[in-house]
Amino acid sequence: MNRPKYPPIKHIQATGLPEAYAKLVKVCLNEGAIKKRFYGKPVNTLDIVSLTEIQMPLLEPMLHPDFPTKELHLKEYEKQWERDYDWKKQGFEYNYMDRLIKYPVVSTDSEEKYQNLHGNYYKKSDQFRFINQLKVIRENISKRIEKGGECLVSNRDEAITWIPDRDMFVSEDQPCLQRLQFFIYGYPERLLHPHEEQLKEKGYIKTELPKKGKAEVHCMWRSRDLYSAWNSNMIGLIKMLNKEIFEPNNLELIRVVDFCNSLHIYESDWEAAKNVKQIAINPQFQQG
Repeated sequence: MNRPKYPPIKHIQATGLPEAYAKLVKVCLNEGAIKKRFYGKPVNTLDIVSLTEIQMPLLEPMLHPDFPTKELHLKEYEKQWERDYDWKKQGFEYNYMDRLIKYPVVSTDSEEKYQNLHGNYYKKSDQFRFINQLKVIRENISKRIEKGGECLVSNRDEAITWIPDRDMFVSEDQPCLQRLQFFIYGYPERLLHPHEEQLKEKGYIKTELPKKGKAEVHCMWRSRDLYSAWNSNMIGLIKMLNKEIFEPNNLELIRVVDFCNSLHIYESDWEAAKNVKQIAINPQFQQG
């Protein structure tokens, strides 16, 4: 088979996560470029540059049945996205959730000026200061929704994980996920129950029928193991963001756009990856 000299750029569209996973595996196996890496010894991978659009990211089932680590590993992996997960005790060099809610800040501003600018979004520990990026984004979105009007979309709702003064100087264990960006395209609306007044008179207080707003998230990755990590990565990330950002603001996640500079399958997984089956999609979920 003639392989491209450089990793090709591939655009994948899918309804749900399992369909996207199967399509990515197929295109990477069939059209990926061979790239040699060095992990103590040379290791070959098949590489693509991927842009993946998932139209219904919370559609169940979210896990492909041929994903190698199955449901058991997924449950353990999802714990790593929880706030109280002790990643240091588990021997990890970094943790995505820690980077998102405790991003270290270095500033030459005075403490008074810093507090006036950042409010209660950071905590100070010894000589370090930490920004809770998810809290800032969640509350900024909430303020725009509360304010109303036409200016709902912002290009400033983003969070990062890369810490240059650490990650540029270690040989391994830098975060693969680099950046998240959020877009809100519709306000949640308060719809009154048709018999609200009568229900209130009878003591029923919660008579609202909430209509969800619309939101999407863009994910940027520098490098990623497709065969044994992509699907569980996406499930853990999406569920966490739904809990942290979207649900508190009564928003429905309608699309995920996932970009990876180096999406790859290791040579040791090439044969096993051939067994990943394409997923049949219920026609009612197909978007025209």
